Amino acid sequence: MKEAARLQMIRDRLKAIEPGDWSLACDGDTMFVEARGNGGELVRILNFRRAATVDETQFVADAPQAIKFLLGLVDRAIKAVRQTAKPAAPAGKRKDFAAEAAIKCQEPAFLAFLEARHGLERPLTRERGAQRLRSVLGITSRKQLNEDREAAERWKSLRADFDAWRRAG
Repeated sequence: MKEAARLQMIRDRLKAIEPGDWSLACDGDTMFVEARGNGGELVRILNFRRAATVDETQFVADAPQAIKFLLGLVDRAIKAVRQTAKPAAPAGKRKDFAAEAAIKCQEPAFLAFLEARHGLERPLTRERGAQRLRSVLGITSRKQLNEDREAAERWKSLRADFDAWRRAG
């Protein structure tokens, strides 16, 4: 079960036993938990065997209040994370176009493409390829591919042209 579904199930179960006011009681040698109903009446809901420890019985009797407390902590933690979290990229993880372009500039086929289609002069080196790429895309740094939407679109278009050129042979 996913965490969100499990958390909702716990919330639903806690709501179902409202007000969730449980207490530990004793009748002679018998320890038991009683719950206060909606009308204020006390209802015996659980008997303990003599072997149950005081810690075990108290843990059970305190369960609804402990769960309310923990759910409050979870809610506050979720709220804090949402307030401090950076907004996520629109469709999943953002692509690192700068790194992708750097990798392409190391590929001999991409350098040949830049030579054939965009006038890259020989010798076909990574540095010359990177410089020609910046010139073709109208940027001063590949970093701009991650910061400028229009530059990123130009990169995607150039990359598509390269893929088509490579498929054409």
